Amino acid sequence: MGFFDFVFAAVGTVVVAANVIFNPIGTAAVFTIHAVLSSIQDSKEAEFKAAQKKAQQEAEEVKRREEEARAAEIAAEEARQRAEEARLAEEEARRRAEEEEERRRVADEEERREREARMREMEEAMRRAEEERRRAERAEEEMKRQAEEAQRQARDARKQAEETMRQAEQARRQAEEARKRAEEARKDAEDRLMRGIPPEFHPTEEDKARFRRRYGLQRGKFNIAIVGESGMGKSTLLNSIRGLSPGDEGAAAAGFDETTEEVQGYADPHVPLITWYDVPGANTPRVRGWTYFVNQGLYVFDAVIVVFADRFTETAGTLLSNANKCGMMSLLVRTKADQLIRGAKEDSYPPLSDQAAREKVVKNTRNMVAKNLQKLGLPDQRVYILSKAAMKQWVLRRDVSGVIDEMEFLDDVVRPLEAAFTTADGVQ
Repeated sequence: MGFFDFVFAAVGTVVVAANVIFNPIGTAAVFTIHAVLSSIQDSKEAEFKAAQKKAQQEAEEVKRREEEARAAEIAAEEARQRAEEARLAEEEARRRAEEEEERRRVADEEERREREARMREMEEAMRRAEEERRRAERAEEEMKRQAEEAQRQARDARKQAEETMRQAEQARRQAEEARKRAEEARKDAEDRLMRGIPPEFHPTEEDKARFRRRYGLQRGKFNIAIVGESGMGKSTLLNSIRGLSPGDEGAAAAGFDETTEEVQGYADPHVPLITWYDVPGANTPRVRGWTYFVNQGLYVFDAVIVVFADRFTETAGTLLSNANKCGMMSLLVRTKADQLIRGAKEDSYPPLSDQAAREKVVKNTRNMVAKNLQKLGLPDQRVYILSKAAMKQWVLRRDVSGVIDEMEFLDDVVRPLEAAFTTADGVQ
């Protein structure tokens, strides 16, 4: 029962009671209230019906929407199912495509392998054919080579026989030539020995050490030997180079009756690095010329000064030759220039002046030496023409009035040797 139904029931009960209990005025009031309430009830019922209708419409709308939502869900589900079916169909199509691709790949790979196998078979067949061709060519070449070798051996055998005959003839001729050369060498050796020319000699290190000890050669010194035949003025030259005269302290014995018999060293007072050695002359009773270079051990010196005076002898040439063979520094000196100049003046008519006689001696000396060196097969070499007086004057006072080659001789010997023994910082 609704609210208004309950109210109307209550009012009706009141009206009945009022009719019994109250007077007619009260009854009228009650009926008035009832009428008002009826009107209100009708109004409320109308509103209720309207609200009920509205609610029913809204419920129907909700139901409709729910049905639409369910329809949408159904449609969405159907769409999802169709999409899933499409995905599955796509996956199936892709799987089938992949299977087809794999099948084609396998088929292609199999075809490639078969093709490669056929290619290998073809290459192997070609290789075997090439090897067979080469083997045949080698066999043909070998047969050809063997045939050529047989021909070559036949030719070689013929040539060898001819060569044997030629060698036999050549050996006979060489033996004859050797016999002749030996005979000529014997005669030449005898002739050279008779003339005082020493034979070739190649000293050993033991030989060198023995002579160094014998002469007391010092390391750090430049040891120069003055050599040549006896009577050439070697000792006099040694003294003049050192600025000394016979009889001075430290001077070498010089003169016709003062022949040097032993090798003797003399320090240079002006150049401490140099030691000069006076060597006995060749062709003396105690020193024969043909053993001069070897027996005196001249090969141990750092340089040799080969001295001659009157004429250029084969002994002087042999000394130069042996010095060259030993790789030694050698200088050629003609001494006694004063005597030569006086002789040139006296032998000329009218007498020559000092300068003319000097020029004549210089020219004749150089020509004589050049001809003799060429005759002996020796290289050209300068000759220094020296005077003992001019040498002493230059060494002691730097007087150039009588100088011929003295200055150049000392420049070419003393100064370069001093420089060679100077240390890198300039201290001797």
